[in-house]
Amino acid sequence: MRSLHPLVVTPETAEVVELPAGGLVVVPPRLPHAFGAVAGTGADLLAVLTPGVERFGYFRRLARVQHGLEPFDGLRSEQDRYDVHFVDAERWSSLRGGR
Repeated sequence: MRSLHPLVVTPETAEVVELPAGGLVVVPPRLPHAFGAVAGTGADLLAVLTPGVERFGYFRRLARVQHGLEPFDGLRSEQDRYDVHFVDAERWSSLRGGR
């Protein structure tokens, strides 16, 4: 079974939830969050973004980062353009092995 470790980060706390296959996560607007497969596994993810914001370029660039074709830091200058803002999430980084 594939599962995800979504992390919801709030100003007060960080909550980590392991989702079973077929699970659902609803993220309120402007709430920092992250998703990742449990170490050593893969996962299929369907993301529905509403209202529609043009983020296709972001996901294309993210795939390039994943495959080592461009550095992650190249996305930092695009945060406002794609309404995707990176936060320092120490607990998430420790769960992901510092990635």
